[in-house]
Amino acid sequence: MPEKEYEANIKQICELLQSDPTPEVIQGLRDAFEALSKQLRAGPFLEVFETTLSNIPFSALFSLLAAPDNKLIVTVAGVTGLLLKPVTWPMVHQTFEEYIIQGLAHPHPVVKSLVLRQFLKCEEKTDPFSPQYGPHIWKCLEGKGESDATRLGKQVLVHLCKIGMSMDYLLSDESMSVVRLLLSGNETQRFRVYDVVAAAIGESDSAFEFFRQEGIVDMLVKEGDARDVLVAMNFYELVPTLCESSVPYEYLEAAGVFSDALKQVYKAKDDDSVTSSLMRLSALKLFSRMADAQGISPAKFYERHAIVPELGELVLLPEPGSDLKATAITCVGTIGNNAEALGYLATEKTALAALVTAYNSSFGHLRVECLRAITCIFGYSTTPSGAASQACYELYAQLDEGKFLVGLTKEIMKGFEESCVAGLAVIQKMALHAWGLHEIASYQNIVNFLLMRDSARVKTAQQWQFAVVESIVKAPAAKSEFDDDTYARLARYVREGPYFVAATAQVALESS
Repeated sequence: MPEKEYEANIKQICELLQSDPTPEVIQGLRDAFEALSKQLRAGPFLEVFETTLSNIPFSALFSLLAAPDNKLIVTVAGVTGLLLKPVTWPMVHQTFEEYIIQGLAHPHPVVKSLVLRQFLKCEEKTDPFSPQYGPHIWKCLEGKGESDATRLGKQVLVHLCKIGMSMDYLLSDESMSVVRLLLSGNETQRFRVYDVVAAAIGESDSAFEFFRQEGIVDMLVKEGDARDVLVAMNFYELVPTLCESSVPYEYLEAAGVFSDALKQVYKAKDDDSVTSSLMRLSALKLFSRMADAQGISPAKFYERHAIVPELGELVLLPEPGSDLKATAITCVGTIGNNAEALGYLATEKTALAALVTAYNSSFGHLRVECLRAITCIFGYSTTPSGAASQACYELYAQLDEGKFLVGLTKEIMKGFEESCVAGLAVIQKMALHAWGLHEIASYQNIVNFLLMRDSARVKTAQQWQFAVVESIVKAPAAKSEFDDDTYARLARYVREGPYFVAATAQVALESS
């Protein structure tokens, strides 16, 4: 039986590994490993995989990662990554613990990244692990610039926190020495650490108490007072993530974080500097994202911090191109995407009334922003009901003076991608509500449009058109809202998929 190409290549690698590392041998190894990489990808993978490891053990590959040639290191790391793909985390840990630590300390970022990716296979708190890994993973966050190694290092630490490993494996004395060193560095490095801290706190009040006693929570809170506006904005971005339980929320509340953020919103009324404007936008986003913080009651939070009336005022700003107006509209939608917060908006009234006014008088990009906010509100749940669904209906009834669906259908039919997609997204969320399904079924123009395929429409619009029809067909009341023929056509549309094109008869014309 003739020797296969990959077999000959592996044989050549074995011969080269027995030779002195001359420049010619190094070049030969580079070429051979590049070829092996292509052969592993081309397959059959299992066959090439087994033949490779039967002849070239992982220990030989790891030794090559210390070669004095960067191109060879990169090539071998690529092949090693492919060979490690089917290897489970318990096997990686049990077999390669020593190499893992060496790889995390390797000067080449490609090798660090190779090792870091293995940690993402660790899926359970009960999986085997070593406390020795912690300090080395933390060290991967070091550096002012972003790289694959720093990005993966943070991803790995966040992942391990989310599966509950932080208290047992990532917060040893040795690890905390590295953390303190990182926190003494530049703001980019510090916020990588803070992102991991937030992930750990989100999984455990014990982690919050640990970081509080270490002084790290107070250090983070002080970032909100930084003179560097980007640092303060980064802190505001992190605050809602910290509030996954009432314990960190109450601590931040007592520290004045939210009252200070509200002051930033008010302060900008009298200070139109770039810094003040940026801080106001960041504070508005903080307050809107707090609607989904697990550690609070959104209604009580918005009652305590009077941001909603302020949003109502900002939505009504006269400048249609204002970033502040657009951000305020987005924030109303973000808050309304939570059922309890939507109930508060419905009771408070000013913000939703402002959104209605803004939509009724808007056009172009601002109208699209309004539609996106309405989509968020109508889509607060995949199974809407009760008072929150009623609040959505009351908002719907006020839009475009009760002719919202008529105007929206005309907007969609114009075919401009952004407004078409935004409009279809609203209708898809309407179809989730009993009242919305009834409104759609009662307006024949939108039903006709939804059933009319047009391959010339942009792909995104076709996807959303399909999503609308699919939501209609899945609705419990669909068969009672639509006549049998229309429902059958809608169901067939879903079976055929979003991009179906009906075959056209071919007619041959003979010329005489």
